[in-house]
Amino acid sequence: MNSVSVKIDFPRLRHCTFVIREANEPIIMVIGQDYFEINEEFGSREKFLEVKRYFDGRHSIKTISEVTGVAEDDVREIVEAFAELGVLRMEEPLEKIPTDVFLKRIQDSCIMWGRQIGYHRLYGGLERGEYRKEVFLGLILETYHYVKSATKHISVALAHCTNPVWQKILTEYLQDEHDHEKLFENALVQMGMPLEWVQNSHPIIGTMSLTNMLCEIGKASTFAYMACTNLFEAREEDFENASGAFEQMARQYGYDESVIASVIEHMAGDIEAGHKSLLAQALEETPFVDADLAHLTVNFLHDLKHSYDQFHDQILDYYSDISNYIPRLKVDYFSL
Repeated sequence: MNSVSVKIDFPRLRHCTFVIREANEPIIMVIGQDYFEINEEFGSREKFLEVKRYFDGRHSIKTISEVTGVAEDDVREIVEAFAELGVLRMEEPLEKIPTDVFLKRIQDSCIMWGRQIGYHRLYGGLERGEYRKEVFLGLILETYHYVKSATKHISVALAHCTNPVWQKILTEYLQDEHDHEKLFENALVQMGMPLEWVQNSHPIIGTMSLTNMLCEIGKASTFAYMACTNLFEAREEDFENASGAFEQMARQYGYDESVIASVIEHMAGDIEAGHKSLLAQALEETPFVDADLAHLTVNFLHDLKHSYDQFHDQILDYYSDISNYIPRLKVDYFSL
């Protein structure tokens, strides 16, 4: 343990998600597909989370103790416990990463981030019927715009791709995603919105920002864009929970479950097409991944995860406001 103490003077956690439940329940720390329970043996969870805030590799154990008021020995004990669990970041000289190791780390992290996206208060609140009916309608409408944008960001990625094998993968992906928004048109019409309103509606800013981020990733790196499909495409292991959640939302707001059958059909179609494995397809003949490219890709994935959070924040904000137009209207010169 002493050797660990000496080596880690500036602790930094690997990227993790904290699931905060009831006050009498442990905090759950999620890293990839690994879960750790953190119990309150001394101090409070608020103080623990405050200490965790400084585990960024820029603060020494001594400094963390000074700014949080937690005894230095206690901070070091937390650091040593995290080191034993393998949840602290350990850098090493690295130029290349074996492809199988890289793919597993990406896939595990995307499962973690994808489920964290699903923890957003928008979904839980809709399942419990806590929000206006319009918020559920807004989720389906903005998802329609998001799905409709697929051909745009795939086309951008394809236009900036120079690898012939990857061009073929993206071309097939573009063909698969063509016209999928019609499944959401069908759901919205069954929910009572005229088709003309759906087709002429204007997405909220959070939806446009999400689309623009995907386009920017496609411009910057075809490799990173294909990695991002691991985050935003549907997963077979999550399908049952996701479809059940949408059916519960429909029931909660007085709709027959059949109105969102086409939404569930879209998820099932993506799973069947295997879209979340684009990167695996692209790397079939590649034994190693350049470390700098790996770092770039992970940072894009992390930013994209937070773009989804913003997307859901905006849906909740816009469609909760009783004064907002639904669907959102474009503003032209005559509106001034």
